[in-house]
Amino acid sequence: MIDGEGMEGIRASARGWLTLQLAALGFVGLCGALKAGGSGAGSAAPQGVEVVAGLLVLLALLVACLAVYLVGRVAWPHAVAPGDTERAARNLRTGLILTFATVLLTALAATSSWWPAPDTGAGEAEVEVTTSAGTVCGRLAASGSGALALAVHGRTVDIPLTDVVSVNPVDGCARS
Repeated sequence: MIDGEGMEGIRASARGWLTLQLAALGFVGLCGALKAGGSGAGSAAPQGVEVVAGLLVLLALLVACLAVYLVGRVAWPHAVAPGDTERAARNLRTGLILTFATVLLTALAATSSWWPAPDTGAGEAEVEVTTSAGTVCGRLAASGSGALALAVHGRTVDIPLTDVVSVNPVDGCARS
């Protein structure tokens, strides 16, 4: 059993830990705000991953609130009865474990923002290339230096860069 001085030490420790807990709670809120604010262009993660990430952030918020409640109850008890010292120490330990679980859950939820972007097939874009001799439409292809390569009707056409007047993306080339 811990004596009366031990209870004061536990209460002082709990007050100090509340600062960390409020920072963790702010971290959860910031991650939620960034997640909501950054979703304007859509996310690269599949919808299922996004749902799991959202649920993890909500779970982290609930765990953080419970942790703050437990530690706050130790820091500022309504009344201290004999034998409450052991319970206070247990509540403080539980609150701290829940605080670290909150940070872990939030970090796990944030990993969905690192999902790799889908291949947009930029190499498949069709462009219309205007040269001094005319216009050619096709898909961009790999080429050597000094030339722009287009795949036109199944064959590759190399256009010297010095002949290129303009390159414009198009929705599709007219097939003749």
